[in-house]
Amino acid sequence: MNFKHFVVARKFSGLLGRANSNDETFILIMLIKLIFMFDYHVFHLIQNSFKKYESEVMACYDYVAEVDNHYAVALWRETLDEYCLPQVVNHQEVTFEGLTHPLIPNAVPNTLNVDNHILLTGSNASGKSTFMKAIALNLITAQTIHTATATIFKYQPGYVYTSMVNQDDILSGDSYFMTEIKSIKRLFDLTLTDHIYCFIDEIFKGTNTTERIAASEAVLNYFDQQDGYTVIAATHDIELSELLDHQYSNYHFNESISGNTIDFDYKIKSGKADTRNAIELLRITDFPNSIYERAKSTTQ
Repeated sequence: MNFKHFVVARKFSGLLGRANSNDETFILIMLIKLIFMFDYHVFHLIQNSFKKYESEVMACYDYVAEVDNHYAVALWRETLDEYCLPQVVNHQEVTFEGLTHPLIPNAVPNTLNVDNHILLTGSNASGKSTFMKAIALNLITAQTIHTATATIFKYQPGYVYTSMVNQDDILSGDSYFMTEIKSIKRLFDLTLTDHIYCFIDEIFKGTNTTERIAASEAVLNYFDQQDGYTVIAATHDIELSELLDHQYSNYHFNESISGNTIDFDYKIKSGKADTRNAIELLRITDFPNSIYERAKSTTQ
């Protein structure tokens, strides 16, 4: 980069500011500078020089920003246990091996080929949400800083949209379910200029079971009818796995219970979930035994 246009700035910038000394000579210089407003004139001289060569100044800013960005990415990569340079494909697919969440230390890696919509089921805290976030974050880092926390990561470029961690809004008067509706509705209103990845966590959990299943099936089926979408949704409603069996690939996470201990392996598995842990968690967290037994008998 050519810095010849910044001769004025280099020569005079060192004269700005106050000398940090109690020496009488420096004090005299300070008084002279104050009387003749030396700093003011030098500042405007440098400023005018920058205005004259504004494009060159902005090029310097861009250069420093680019170097800083590369340094930050390189530094982040050094902190990772595993990463790869992602590969772009020209068909609807996301394939990864050893994928982990980039913000979780010692994360459990997962391998999957996402060539269809996915419906995730599984128990509480089994890893569904974290898995979806891992894919979403890696799609973003792959397209921005050419880095993925996996051993292999192939993807079709596209936009990433989510409907996760919704909450009610007292100020706007929206209930939890209304915020869910608005969050998912905006996914329908997108202008398709590129492929779109949608991540929906616990779809419509803010309403009753009957209507939740019906509305969720209708929404997810609608996405399947549209071109340009890849949807990964998580739910506790096993019924959706059966209703959408032909449109969505079913995967699940599970756990093993031994005494008062629940162990999660956080590994994705094919098919719908076949275990539940909500009632066992009541027992493990020392709810009255009568509550646990009644709840357990009701589900049988």
